[in-house]
Amino acid sequence: MNAVKSANDAKEKARQLQSTLYLVAKANPKRRFHALYDKVFREDVLLEAWERVKAIV
Repeated sequence: MNAVKSANDAKEKARQLQSTLYLVAKANPKRRFHALYDKVFREDVLLEAWERVKAIV
């Protein structure tokens, strides 16, 4: 049960990051995101990205 909750929390955090970046980019199209490495390289973000890619293939 705890692993399921953890997976859901990770998915939600990854989606929240994606949503935040999308909104900021839409509000300011010329903005450049120079310091994303620490956010994109998070385990929850990488896991969510892998799950999405795996679902496509």
